[in-house]
Amino acid sequence: MRSILSALTISVLCGIGNGHVLGQTPDELVPPPTNNEVTAVFAEEAPYIDGNLDDEVWEDIPPITTFTQVWPNDGASATEDSEVKIAYDRDHLYFAFRFYDDNPELIRAKNLERGGRNNRDDHAYIGIDTYRDGRNAYLFEMNALGTQDDALITDESISYDSFSWNAVFISETKIDDDGWTMEVSIPFRQLRFPEGEELEFGLMISRMINRKNERVLWPAIGMEYGGSFGALAAVSQYGILKGIKNIRRGNNIEIKPYVISGAQEVRPDLQNEQTDVEYTYDIGGDMKWGITSNLTLDLTVNTDFAQVEADNVQLNLSRFNLFFPEKREFFLERAGLFEHGNTRSTQTFFSRRIGLTNDILTGARMTGQLGRFSVGAMNIETGNEMGDVFGSQSTNNTVARIRTNVFPRATVGTIITNVESPNGYNRALGFDTKYRFWSSSEFNAWYTRVWDDTDALNDAAGHGSLQLQNETYSGGFSYTNVGENYNPALGFVRRRNMRQYSGNLGYNPTVEFDVLPSLRRFNFGTSYNYIEGQDGVKQTTQLSGSATAEFASRQSIRISGNQQFERLFADFPIRQNAIIPAGDYTFNSIGIRGVTDESKRVFGTVEASTGQFYHGNRTDLEGSIGFRQSKHLHIEGRLSHSMIDLPIPNGEFDATTVSTSILGAVSRKLFAKALIQYDNFSRDLQANIRIDWIHTPGSDLFLVFNTSYHLTGDNETLFDPRKDVIMNSQAAVVKLTYLILL
Repeated sequence: MRSILSALTISVLCGIGNGHVLGQTPDELVPPPTNNEVTAVFAEEAPYIDGNLDDEVWEDIPPITTFTQVWPNDGASATEDSEVKIAYDRDHLYFAFRFYDDNPELIRAKNLERGGRNNRDDHAYIGIDTYRDGRNAYLFEMNALGTQDDALITDESISYDSFSWNAVFISETKIDDDGWTMEVSIPFRQLRFPEGEELEFGLMISRMINRKNERVLWPAIGMEYGGSFGALAAVSQYGILKGIKNIRRGNNIEIKPYVISGAQEVRPDLQNEQTDVEYTYDIGGDMKWGITSNLTLDLTVNTDFAQVEADNVQLNLSRFNLFFPEKREFFLERAGLFEHGNTRSTQTFFSRRIGLTNDILTGARMTGQLGRFSVGAMNIETGNEMGDVFGSQSTNNTVARIRTNVFPRATVGTIITNVESPNGYNRALGFDTKYRFWSSSEFNAWYTRVWDDTDALNDAAGHGSLQLQNETYSGGFSYTNVGENYNPALGFVRRRNMRQYSGNLGYNPTVEFDVLPSLRRFNFGTSYNYIEGQDGVKQTTQLSGSATAEFASRQSIRISGNQQFERLFADFPIRQNAIIPAGDYTFNSIGIRGVTDESKRVFGTVEASTGQFYHGNRTDLEGSIGFRQSKHLHIEGRLSHSMIDLPIPNGEFDATTVSTSILGAVSRKLFAKALIQYDNFSRDLQANIRIDWIHTPGSDLFLVFNTSYHLTGDNETLFDPRKDVIMNSQAAVVKLTYLILL
């Protein structure tokens, strides 16, 4: 192992030639660094971003070297040395990384898809809290091939949905005999920050050594802040990047026009051979304007989302609504700011409700920071014709959000939504508060009231919860109340007319066994839910328990059990011609799940559960397998199969979904992805193929092909594709975008 510099010598200096910086004389010294502070200084000559660290700017900068494990050995030193140097000029923030590796031939680097699965490769993160509010941050991700992704951390929380922001920055890498190197250039125009001649940012840097499943951080942030991945979002624990001053803010105007052309063929009636063909030619665009260094205005006209990936097919065997996540770029940036309510359950605002039944004609969104206040506002006009924008037949959708920190790690906020349509109005007003303490413990509460032009739909919902948690123990309880007619027009409500009482306990010890040295952690958990109606009558109870073993190699195995009570007040049509009668039902089930390391060449997941189901039986089998042939070809397949046997007419049936995704990449600028899906309820075979050429940074040429075929043959007879397959629809679209920076 190579020797590293002492922690007392860690600093980020940029001595060019005579060793001085902008605004300093040669005799002035940069303040001595600490373990949580680094000082950046001005670069008179910008580095050329090519992954080679031979630029003069990097020669005399003492690097950050003290990286600490958060997993698998929380608090231990990194097993491989890392060095990070930082510089800046008036327009960009620069990072130089040297990641040593004693076995460079084992570096994992196979993802070329921008926004793809970098977590399966060796990769690095840069987290920047520009406002030093300890809550929100920009997150930049790069793998060992330089492939990029980025996210917006909101209120110290992060999920896979956060990785939807598309920043324009440059990253290049080289893999050599010592490991891998990387250079990153982040334009200041991509960031929002407060006024002032000299700035201080919060900073976090992370490295992932994938084959070891080892994540290391600077500064040290422990497992108690949400685990290996959650530690990235612990913005209140970031270090400090000092010394940035006299930077150029610029006009901060981005215009992205598009042109689109395509054709679609649809069969209106499966019994009819006649099809309808429609041709499309259109233009539109988006504009981003940094009104001030703190506020950003986004405008969209004649918005089109032809390039958005298709939804994954889901079959609903419950009596409640399914949730399909938002995938449209305009709504995803800073989406976390607009979150209010229980995610995927009782959301006051759910952007997917906008443009669900008609087109988005035009819209505007403003987000930013005003002192301690995070603010966001969105106004979208939807309708069928551009000529009727703001007319009598269009619908206006508005949401406004304000959130502020009242003291460290504590926030309060409010949200307003309004829908004005030719048929009436629907308005919602909500309040929320969140307080994080003791690392990852949290108190959370919210309340929303809805007013509708139909008085019977005026109703409310609310929630309160307390979760106590550290790296070993967890426990909490919550209460949720949803009115019988609660229906925010811009929200998502999975279940109405309920009062839910919930509790949970968890024990997550880190272990060391000589006979099984790769076993690192156990997770034991149990939860209980009691749901009654607004009339106080019991509706549902659920008692669950699970035990999970996690291995250092990212493999895991889980055993679970579940006991559930359901009271049906009305008959429940679980599928066509299969109706479960009203009554009381209690059923038990057990399950097992195994996961392999998805960063390996071949990986997979297997899950099985079986038990009672509405006085009958149900067995669920689910599996996935993936093959990363090279950086140019990834293939994944998934199968979900449920076998239902109920004591009712037509109660014996199967529910099956099958999907295959294929990713082919020529380079980081040209890749294609295909998603092929089938389910036996609709008997539709669907394919979505998307080719993306990033011809210049932030600009794309998309080729999209969608097809849908219906399988009409009898399951009992031999399948004949010549007569048993009917085309539902097929479409081809070409879309060109071009980013203009002013």
